[in-house]
Amino acid sequence: MTTMGKAKWWGMAAMTALAVLSLVRPAPAYDAEAAFARGTTIFGLQIGGGAANNFEGHRTVSDISFISATPRVSYLFFSPFGAGWLRSAVEPGIEGWFQYYLSPDSTAEGLKLAVRYHFIGLGRLVPYLEGTAGAGATNLGVPEIDSTFTFVAEAGLGLSYFVTDTVALNAGYRFQHISNGHTSNPNRGFNSNSGVVGVSFHFK
Repeated sequence: MTTMGKAKWWGMAAMTALAVLSLVRPAPAYDAEAAFARGTTIFGLQIGGGAANNFEGHRTVSDISFISATPRVSYLFFSPFGAGWLRSAVEPGIEGWFQYYLSPDSTAEGLKLAVRYHFIGLGRLVPYLEGTAGAGATNLGVPEIDSTFTFVAEAGLGLSYFVTDTVALNAGYRFQHISNGHTSNPNRGFNSNSGVVGVSFHFK
């Protein structure tokens, strides 16, 4: 992708985010029990970016950086539980995975199972822990992985803020691992640090 193409991509992402935010109107009251009630469906979209780290202390690491988009749909099978600031809700879901590598110029796409553990006892501010695991296809050809098939696994944490009873903005950190699970060689895999921002819509 050319520099102009990359600029166009970021411009379109920014315009989409502004369009979503223009639909949001603050509400005077917020009910966490209703937002995370059993039977609630959640639609979300996150965009982010990151770069490979050397967490495992390898002698050489490829120069890998990326931007990503992850649409998400979840369904709350369980009612909130716990008391006080430990009041919690579990959000299982499915997340699409679209990752464009800025360096080297390549892509990855797939589907992940995802789960978020929300701490809903603090009002509109909702901290969360999350994990994802899935598989997909990539044309990323680097010494760490050079195969079409890839696994992806992530662990992260973040903070959501409910701007209305049913709309939340979030920002967070994800640690990402990419590997082909020894289905072909090479398969050292690599790890990345990434940041994400997003929006979620809750429907009952």
